[in-house]
Amino acid sequence: MGVIEIEVDPLPCKMCGQLLEQRRWWTPKRFCGNWHRMKYRAGQFLAFVLDLLT
Repeated sequence: MGVIEIEVDPLPCKMCGQLLEQRRWWTPKRFCGNWHRMKYRAGQFLAFVLDLLT
């Protein structure tokens, strides 16, 4: 019984734009590291708070 191979195109990191190798097709990798993930989430949170204040 063979293994199903699915090719997935590399996606850019949402913070720096570096192309990321996709190892799993069911959960694409969106950030190149935990630091970029944390910075992105903090930016989203601050934008949400500022949107509420205006």
